[in-house]
Amino acid sequence: MMPTMQPEAISAFIASGAAVLGVPAALVVGIRQARAARQAAEMASQAAREQWRNSNRREAAVTFVVAAESVLEEVRRINIAQAVLDLSEAEQVRRALWRALAVVRIEGPQSLSDVAAIAQKTVNRISSTVLLDHRKRRPRLLLQAAADEGNETAKKALRKIRTSTWQTPFRDDPVWRELRESGLLPKVEVARLARLLDGIDPPEAMPSAFFDPYEQARDEIEAFIDAVRAHLDGPPSLV
Repeated sequence: MMPTMQPEAISAFIASGAAVLGVPAALVVGIRQARAARQAAEMASQAAREQWRNSNRREAAVTFVVAAESVLEEVRRINIAQAVLDLSEAEQVRRALWRALAVVRIEGPQSLSDVAAIAQKTVNRISSTVLLDHRKRRPRLLLQAAADEGNETAKKALRKIRTSTWQTPFRDDPVWRELRESGLLPKVEVARLARLLDGIDPPEAMPSAFFDPYEQARDEIEAFIDAVRAHLDGPPSLV
């Protein structure tokens, strides 16, 4: 009894030109059909995998854009605030942006994650500057709130801060001691104001300095959106 030939062996046999030796035509057709079906299945599997991957990438891109926009809007609100704000929400949205960028990097491709990283870097720089500036403004904002309520010590302190020079430093004025002893400012804000008046900390940035980098960040987010559209609407990727 002759051993049964495997389909792969027969296929190779036929491909080598040995079909003239009497291999049945029906078997040849069956092998070809099986090969075509396997190729179709592989193509369908590849298409499904590509669709699944693009879906993940689209979702990651949307999450990143929403997170970046949330950071920008939060810091815009803080930048123009005239009262002391709780910055915990701003820190949360910044962390959410870091997480969103991590997902974009994981999902890829590199061409998208590179554009996202550029936008995230700009947004993070803006938010760091705005949060730092708000902390520096806190003593004055607290004093202004107290002055608006009629507190005389706060009024005198604000006047001295505005007119203080290196020749007449505020910390040599009796109003400084009065302010420290009044309890108007928490100790941490007294220390922050002292560092500012002593020139240890640079003064806060002008609010107008916020808008140029803010627009730059928005342009970079739009560049990322364009890159995502180009990738997802283009030909299937190989990775």
